[in-house]
Amino acid sequence: MKIFSVEDAIGEKISHELTGITPGSDTKTIFPKGHIITIDDVETLKNMGKYEIFILDENSSLIHENEGAHSLGIRGIGSHLAVGEPKEGKVFVTAKKDGLLIIDIERLKTINLIDGLMVSAKRNYSAVKKGDKIAVFGVTPLEIEESIIDEGLVLLSQPLVSIKPFHQMKIGLITTGTEIYSGRIKDAFYPYVDSKVKPYGSHIAEQLILPDNKEEVKDALDSFLKNKFDIILLTGGMSVDANDITKEVILERDDMEVIAYGSPVLPGAMFMVAYRQDTPVIGLPAGLLRGGPSVFDIVLPLLLAKEKITKDYIASLAHGGLL
Repeated sequence: MKIFSVEDAIGEKISHELTGITPGSDTKTIFPKGHIITIDDVETLKNMGKYEIFILDENSSLIHENEGAHSLGIRGIGSHLAVGEPKEGKVFVTAKKDGLLIIDIERLKTINLIDGLMVSAKRNYSAVKKGDKIAVFGVTPLEIEESIIDEGLVLLSQPLVSIKPFHQMKIGLITTGTEIYSGRIKDAFYPYVDSKVKPYGSHIAEQLILPDNKEEVKDALDSFLKNKFDIILLTGGMSVDANDITKEVILERDDMEVIAYGSPVLPGAMFMVAYRQDTPVIGLPAGLLRGGPSVFDIVLPLLLAKEKITKDYIASLAHGGLL
């Protein structure tokens, strides 16, 4: 690029988009990249604070910001994503399907340690909808060395961001509590769970309401596992009271891989995650019924995208876990 005064730049091509900013409004492109400056443009440029301007140098060996950003974006995306047109050294990535956003956080950090490159994204494991902007790949300077772009492309040899589509799940719900079984109080877990899973296209296929009886809960869980529900939820009986036996039923099974009992998210400290082969068996504590966001809201998108929940993931929820 070359620097010209605006008066001397008449007849030359602008090297990059020039935008106008109105407080409280989106930016607007006033002059696109490659626009040939006319005498009528001089006053507009000065009103924008542009008394000197970068002019396109066709012979430059450097890579233009738009070209660099587009290269990174195309290389960095995985399934069910699309890259938009480059503008102001950035390309936005949008979701082509509803689903769970998957990000390699360590590589995301590493690429942002390279001077001149920038990648920003929504939080890992966010639930996103078709058409949502989920990430942006950018180049900071107007022109950048090819070696720096190449360094970024090496880090993007595998997709940095991708989408796992949600599945329509058949959910089995086992609600425990003698006070509910006997009719003393009304069950609140069915409407609670139903309100959470319906927006994703899943449904509660069957519910059993049981007293705090260990054998009955064991038999119900056996039955639900044989019926091959996609997800099994057990509600209530997850705490430390004398009659809280639901967690014991899960913990005592030899065929169950218990990932975590307890989470660093409030509400949801007594949350449980286990797997019987590929079937998630989830314990929901009664405290979730207090209302508001909880650990279930955070974990549910992973379950519906069939993303395996790990102990490390549950531990990572401590950062931001006080909801």
